[in-house]
Amino acid sequence: MRRIALALALALCLPVPALAAPCETPANAASLRSEVVALANNQRKAKGLPPLSAHPALTGAAQDHTCDNAANMRMSHEGSDGSTLPARMKRAGYGFREIAENVAAGYFDAPSVMSGWMNSKGHRRNILGRSLQDVGIGVARGADGQLYWTMDLGRD
Repeated sequence: MRRIALALALALCLPVPALAAPCETPANAASLRSEVVALANNQRKAKGLPPLSAHPALTGAAQDHTCDNAANMRMSHEGSDGSTLPARMKRAGYGFREIAENVAAGYFDAPSVMSGWMNSKGHRRNILGRSLQDVGIGVARGADGQLYWTMDLGRD
């Protein structure tokens, strides 16, 4: 009995790891995702490129990465667990031949984040990638009140 009481007392004194903050997605997240895809496809159409199709695995991977960035109030292509884009795509079940990723923070709506990406050479190159076919969009609000965004693109 004494051992049990001692073990219980020790367990109660040990620090408990903090739980990850839940991901706060805006109420209009679905419409924001659709609008970003439509805006990207407008840019592609203007260049004579085929449209991107929303892909559930890419959407899940993008949303997970966005939640991670928002929870940590950072904008990074590396996950807080050290994960890379290829590792996150494999984890999401997306078999790929080619992948690309755009991240952003602080843009308040779909047109502003698309404008930011299109005014960045590397991000624009991803959106206009000739061989890319699939897209997934993630959007979440951080504790700092900013919106965080991820656009994952791929070809399986």
